[in-house]
Amino acid sequence: MDKNEIKEILKEIESEKNSNANATATEEVSDIDWKELLGKAWKGRKFIIKVTAVFAVLGVIAALMMSRAYCTTVTLVPELGKSSTTSSSLSGMLGALGLGNLPQGATADAYNVMVYPEVVASTPFITDLFDIRVSDPENNIDTTLVGYLTRKSAVGKAIGAVTKPIMDMFSSDDKTEEDEISKVNIFQLTKPQNRLVEYLTKQISVDVDKKTGETTIQVTLDNPVVSATVADTICKNLRDYIVEYRTRKARENLESYQKIAEESHQRYLKATKAYAYYQDHNRGLILNAVISEGQRLQNEVQISSQIYQQMKVQAEMARGKVIEDKPVFAVIQPATVPLLPSNSRRKVVMIWVFLGFAISTAWVLYGKEYWGKGKTIFNEIKNNG
Repeated sequence: MDKNEIKEILKEIESEKNSNANATATEEVSDIDWKELLGKAWKGRKFIIKVTAVFAVLGVIAALMMSRAYCTTVTLVPELGKSSTTSSSLSGMLGALGLGNLPQGATADAYNVMVYPEVVASTPFITDLFDIRVSDPENNIDTTLVGYLTRKSAVGKAIGAVTKPIMDMFSSDDKTEEDEISKVNIFQLTKPQNRLVEYLTKQISVDVDKKTGETTIQVTLDNPVVSATVADTICKNLRDYIVEYRTRKARENLESYQKIAEESHQRYLKATKAYAYYQDHNRGLILNAVISEGQRLQNEVQISSQIYQQMKVQAEMARGKVIEDKPVFAVIQPATVPLLPSNSRRKVVMIWVFLGFAISTAWVLYGKEYWGKGKTIFNEIKNNG
C-alpha cells in the first residue's frame, strides 16, 4: 500500500466516526418527547393558570406599592486647562521695560474632570443641597429638599396625629425634624442627616467621559419637578465649585499684589512729602551734609515710585488672570422636567406573571415527578431504618 491509499483509508475512518457522532446526537435530541411534555403541561393547565394568576395579583400589588422614579439628566462640557501664552508675552514685555516679570506658575491648575463624581458625592456638597427650595404646585409641594425628603405618608401622618399629643407631654422642644436636619455640622453628622446623605448619594450619579470631559449628571427622585430642580442646582453648584477652585490662586495673587501696591503707594507718598519738605527748608544751602541728605531723599522717591509702579502693573496683571482662569461650561443638555417615570409598573407585572408561569410549568413538567420520587426514596429509607 502506498501513502495515498493509507490517506484514503484514514479519511474513511474519520468520516465514519463523524457520522456515528451525529447519529448519537440526533438520538439524544430525539429522546426528548415533546408531545409528552405538552401533554403534561395540558393536564396541569389548571394549576399553571392558578399559580400564574396568583403571581399576577402579587405583581399588581408590588407595582402599586412601588414608588415612581423620575430621572433628570444634565450634560455639560467643562473647559479644560489652557496655555498661558498671553501671560508669558506680557511678562516678557514687562521684563524688557524693567518693570519685573509676572510670577512663575501664574496659570491655574486644571481641575481634573475625573474627580467630579467624588466632588458631587462629598458630604459638604450633598449637605449644601438640604436647604434648596423645591416647589410643585400640582402636588402641593413648597418646601426645602430636607422637608420634602422627610415628609410622611398618609399612614405616617395618621399615626403621628395620634402619637403627637402623647409625645408632647414628655417633650418641651418645639423643633421639628426638618429644623434639626437643616443644622449641619460636617464634622459630626446626626443619624437622620447621615441617612439623607447616603440616600442622595445613591440617587445622584455623575459620569465623565475621559476623552472629551463630557460630564453627565443624573438625579432620580419620586417627583419629576423636584428631580429637575435638584439636577439643575447640582449643575450650578458644581460650576461654582470648579470656578472657585480654578480662580483661587489668581484671586489670592490679586489680593496680595493689591495689598503690596497700596503699601508701596503709602511709602511713595511719604517719601515725596519728606523730599518736598527738605527742598522747602534747605534752599540756597551748599553744605555737603545737606546735599547728601537731598540725594538720599531723592533716591528714596525714585525707588518707591518704581516699586509702586511695578506692583500696580502686577496687580492689574493678576486681575486679568482672574478673568482668564475663569472656566467656561457649555451646557449641552439642561435640566428639564421628565414626563415619564424611569421605572414601569407594567414591566413589574409582566416579570411577576412570567415568574409564576415559569415556576408552575417547571413544577408540572419536572418538579412534581422528582418530588414524588424523592418522597418515595425517603419513605423507603425511613422504613428500612
